This record gives sequence, C-alpha cells and structure tokens, in this order.
Amino acid sequence: MNKNIKRSIISLDVMSRDVYDKFSKFSHLQHISPAEMWEYYPKTGKNNLDPKTMFNEAPIIEPYLMVNYLKQKKISTVFWYNNALFIYNEKLFRIVGDKIVEIDIKNLCFISFRESFAHPFYKFLKIILEQSGGKLAKPNMQTMYNVGCMNKLYAFAELYHRREELLGDFIIPFNITPRDYPVFIKFLKDNLGDKIVFKQDCIQEGKGVIFKDLSKDNQLESITSILNAHKIKTREVFITSAVDIVNEYRCYFTNHGRKKTVFSIKQRVNSGDIDVYERDNIQIYKNISVKWLEVKTDSMVFENASKIAKSIMKDMSYDTGCLEFAYTKDGKVVFFEVNQMAGPLPFEGEDTTNMTNYYFSMFDKMID
Repeated sequence: MNKNIKRSIISLDVMSRDVYDKFSKFSHLQHISPAEMWEYYPKTGKNNLDPKTMFNEAPIIEPYLMVNYLKQKKISTVFWYNNALFIYNEKLFRIVGDKIVEIDIKNLCFISFRESFAHPFYKFLKIILEQSGGKLAKPNMQTMYNVGCMNKLYAFAELYHRREELLGDFIIPFNITPRDYPVFIKFLKDNLGDKIVFKQDCIQEGKGVIFKDLSKDNQLESITSILNAHKIKTREVFITSAVDIVNEYRCYFTNHGRKKTVFSIKQRVNSGDIDVYERDNIQIYKNISVKWLEVKTDSMVFENASKIAKSIMKDMSYDTGCLEFAYTKDGKVVFFEVNQMAGPLPFEGEDTTNMTNYYFSMFDKMID
C-alpha cells in the first residue's frame, strides 16, 4: 500500500448518463459492507433481479467496493462525473461553472476502472501526481499505452511464442483492398479451412463475432463488409479457424509479481439451438443464450483450470483481469482473450466472497 496516499478521486466519466443516474440512486452502498452490497447485484444462476431494488451493471458496484476498500485504508474518497479538467504546467485545474479551480494533488490518488486513459492528458496527469506523492490508478495500467485491440491482439502478441500450443492459426489483415478480397478469401479457405471466425471488434468479447462457412456459395458479399471494417482504427479484424469447444472457462485473476491467484472460475455453456453460420453477426446474450456454471474452488475442475490460467498468465503483463480459454474436442487448450474489466458473475454464497477478494486484490495493485 502506498503510504503517501491520503485522498482519492474516483472518476466515473466512463459511465453513460443513465447508468450514472442509477449509480446515484444507490449512494447508500458506500456506507455498507461488501457482503451487503452483493445483495443489490443479481447472483449468476438465479433469476433474482428485482429492478426496483437492484442493478445489473458492473460499473456501479465496482466504485462502491473501492470506497469500502479505501475506508479500510483510511483514505477519503469523492466521486467525479463529467468534469472539465486541464493541466497547466505542473498543476491540475477543474472548470466548475464559470470558475476555474485548482485541484490539490498532493498525496492524491486519481482512480478509474474501465476507460483506457488513452488521452495524452492522463500521461501528464500521471507524471504530476507522482511528483506530488500521489498516483494514477486503474486495473491493467498497460491499457493506458496499448489501446485499440488491447484485450485481444495485445494478449496474442504476448503469447505469440506459444502460438501452436495456445493460439492456433490466425490471420490479421492490414490494408487489404476490395480488389484483393477474392484471392485473400481463397487463402483463408486453403489455410484455415472452410469454417472460420471473424472477430470484428477485438476490444470486447461477445460483440462482432462472425462465423463463415467458405464451402457455401455467395460468401464474398457478406465477407466484403467485414473486411472493409478492418481499415477503421480500433476495428481491426482478427481471423481464425473455428474450433469445436467442449468446455469454456472464465477465470478471474490477479498477477502481482510472482503471486498469481485465481479467485473465481465460471464455466460457460452456449445454447445449441442456433446455427451460427446462418447469422451475419453473433453477439453473446443477444443471439446466443449463455448459461454460466459455478466451478467450486475445492474441485478438481477448479484446480486444473487454475493451473492452465496461471500457466498462461506467466507470459502476460496483465496484472489483473478475466482470462478466457476453452478445451476443444481434440483435447487442446485454446486461449480466447483477457478482459481487463470483465463484469462480475457472482453466484450465491461463497462466490460473492471470492469476487470481493478478487476486487480487493485488484485494488491492492492499483493503490500500491
């Protein structure tokens, strides 16, 4: 724990207005324990969401968990939302109405969760905070420097030396023009096979997934629209062979130095009642019904999945997050992605404690 830190600001600027309005309605959560907080968040595997008294947005519970954590460290906290800020030399200023207010940054911790801190403003903010005994804190500070396809392609780059073991064959196009599409598609078919997957939005899992069967006729038109998107920044296209999945796991972890810890694992089972190759675009939950199963921490499944997760983590610079991988029908392990801030999926009982421990370990790294 950074002993210099005395005050903190939790930035909520990433929130949409409707989520922020809901966040404000639950302000009493900052005065209760994590165990009580989880009573306002639906448990996975149960139909227990009461819209009158509960919420289902991870960005709401995370700041309140952080407040509880900071109280234990005797650090005062305020929330900021939709603030106009600027840095002048080595000072931070905030515009409030028609006034400009200098912010005291001595021993101040400026905290965020889900935004990338990609704007150059934050690189300078980090410098002046550290000069004043404070810090800029967020999960996975790497995403401040590796934006765009951080969650998918940055992780793939770190695991590239284990490509055959964990990644399989894949293609990342760059500057492919429409005149190149026919020959490019033939290359895909010849090298990846008939059944392939286009990941059109590499930032967030479950969005922009397109399955294609190249053995079918008239595929060029739909694939053209996918390939056109790869020229747009942060919309790079990742292409790989489709695999037959037996089990898929979502592992919440922290990776602090030599201490690698997996706190909670969920097993995902997709609905089998949809032909993914007949859809232009697949979004998890929207098009595919997903069932989550709790993997108990004292089970062999948890032990084996944790070993695999830790083995993958040792080659990545992510200090916290949610790692997803799958077992295939031919017995291989396939890495899918790392989410720097995957929403919690708490089950009733001990798993809410597991999720609290995961977040508090994350906070230890952020504030240290």
